[in-house]
Amino acid sequence: MTLVRKLAVRISSRVVRWASPGCKEWAEGLACEAAVIESDWAALRWALGSTRVLLDRRTAPLTSLDEVPAEAKKYVEALRAGVWALLMPLTQGPPFLWMFFRAKNSLERAGCALVMFSSMLAGAYTLLEWRRQKQIVKYEVYDDILAWARLYRAELARRGTTNGIQTFILLCWCVGFGMAQRDGTLTRILFAGFGLLLLATLPLMLQVLRNNLRRIEEIDALLAERDGVHSL
Repeated sequence: MTLVRKLAVRISSRVVRWASPGCKEWAEGLACEAAVIESDWAALRWALGSTRVLLDRRTAPLTSLDEVPAEAKKYVEALRAGVWALLMPLTQGPPFLWMFFRAKNSLERAGCALVMFSSMLAGAYTLLEWRRQKQIVKYEVYDDILAWARLYRAELARRGTTNGIQTFILLCWCVGFGMAQRDGTLTRILFAGFGLLLLATLPLMLQVLRNNLRRIEEIDALLAERDGVHSL
């Protein structure tokens, strides 16, 4: 085996190993294709092209409704942890209220006001999420697959709204924090960079939304299959 062929095989094997659970079969199929290509350089090009699989992060597909409760519980736990994403703007309201009355110009006052606005939004959102998640916990006392399926589907469907609210709050806090800095050009640049980084996460958020849509389709298909079986 030539060095080029060994490199192609190694790249293909790494792609299979690092592929997300929902893309394993795709990665394995591409690796098999690379193995039967006669030209070593063509096999290497194919292996390099297969690395695009690593950009698609999919969860393993659901094969039966029996898998739904465990997946739903994991998703709910992740939602609880996600509330802490707004901890920073949530705690910044009081100090920036004090800074608002000590501001020397309108730019600083506008920045303080924007931070306080983001803090109030974060507080209201966190409170509503906390109360809503207390209701979700009640499902854990039931051994009802259909109830878990409906809950899981509903939470997946509202993820886009949740991401949009959190991103808006974080952007308001970031921009306001930068504006409120007194003679802090470097700080403003850093927080502007943080805002751009936040915007750069949009592709990842879109990937999450696509995965959620696939999961919803899987749940709908399993529910339709169950209803079809029960109607026979």
